[in-house]
Amino acid sequence: MLLADLIPEEFKNGFAERNVEIGSVIKVFVTDTTPPKEKRLILVGASYDHLHFASVFINSEINPNIFHTQELVDLNYEMLAVKCEFLDDDSFANCSAIKSRTTAWLHQMVMENPSRVLGVVSKEDMTEIKKRIKSARTITPATKKTFGLFL
Repeated sequence: MLLADLIPEEFKNGFAERNVEIGSVIKVFVTDTTPPKEKRLILVGASYDHLHFASVFINSEINPNIFHTQELVDLNYEMLAVKCEFLDDDSFANCSAIKSRTTAWLHQMVMENPSRVLGVVSKEDMTEIKKRIKSARTITPATKKTFGLFL
């Protein structure tokens, strides 16, 4: 039994409402990686109706098999563990791709286990992450616009 099982639903729902927001770092099991695994996500944008969030993965290193050009390497933003309470080691925000996550799914993950919310990215880091996303030719302008990441 998890401690979360003892918390009333309305408290868990309120916690999810307050913590599923742009800048939040959330640890979830994802199936859009090979192999599927637990990953840390940064919520970087939201659709105008707030039914979806854009997320980027946090990776422990830059994989040269995936990021095989300097342009792709440069789209990874280094995050220092000493500045980020949610990191154990220096890591990289992969700003070459954003994944859409439904707000309902994120809320459900957080309500089931509130400890999935690991923290919030600093304003400085978020500015740098968004700058890289906006410059990424690997993300369509339409996708960027959907999540308020175009201008």
